[in-house]
Amino acid sequence: MHDIEVITDSTCDLPQEFVDQYGIKIVSHYVIWGDKQYRDRVDLQPQEFYEKLQTEKTYPSSAQATIQDYLAKYQEAILRGAKEIIVPTISSAMSGAYHMAQEAARMVKIPVHVVDAKGPTMTLGWQVLEAVRLRELGESVESILSGIDSVRRRLVQIVGMDSLSFLQKGGRIGDAASWLGA
Repeated sequence: MHDIEVITDSTCDLPQEFVDQYGIKIVSHYVIWGDKQYRDRVDLQPQEFYEKLQTEKTYPSSAQATIQDYLAKYQEAILRGAKEIIVPTISSAMSGAYHMAQEAARMVKIPVHVVDAKGPTMTLGWQVLEAVRLRELGESVESILSGIDSVRRRLVQIVGMDSLSFLQKGGRIGDAASWLGA
């Protein structure tokens, strides 16, 4: 139990061993594959996702976590004795998760600090790790938020991929961009 809980979303891509070791709580986003809906990292583990991506004929879509999903995690944290909660989320430019987390924060009686990570995957993950590192050192919420901001300003994300086909199938880029990138 910690006075300061760190809750993030499943797009953080942190290894499960870190999540377990540091008591990081995860709010799952959703993966929709055909007529099935999976909770990311609960019903569908990352390795299973990548295997399905190679073998399934259909392409998945995703949905952000809901206000109720965030609210449930906040309430669990309060029951564990949290006095404050820090919630780094995937970039608000990429998902509505930041706004869902903020709305849920208004529904609880303890301070909840929602932080826009300004990026996905390990851009978010490194900020979460900094939050728990500082929490373990006994730092204040203000120091933790400052530390997260410091990490975020230093991060640069470079993305490489074998193929642009998944971005095209998912509607992230058009046919022309896919062709030009090939």
